[in-house]
Amino acid sequence: MTHPTVLEIARAVRATRRAAGVSQRELGQRAGLTQAQISRFEAGLVNPRLSSLVELARGIGVEVMLVPRDAVPAALALGAEPGAGDGDGGAGDG
Repeated sequence: MTHPTVLEIARAVRATRRAAGVSQRELGQRAGLTQAQISRFEAGLVNPRLSSLVELARGIGVEVMLVPRDAVPAALALGAEPGAGDGDGGAGDG
């Protein structure tokens, strides 16, 4: 089983943000970050602090959760999708 990379997490954040109909600018306001910071994160150019990732997630209506390694199969069975994203690799759609 592979674990998501920072880039895969960034892509999942971008896909979730887009699905929620939230712009980078709006998410920045919700999370206390700039649109440029969000663009750089979604492009995989920066590795945000955990506290910033938590605020980004909450800004789009999801939560960051730590799952014990041996519980990952159960979490996946319940619908968790580590590294899920749109995979388009694009940056900044403000």
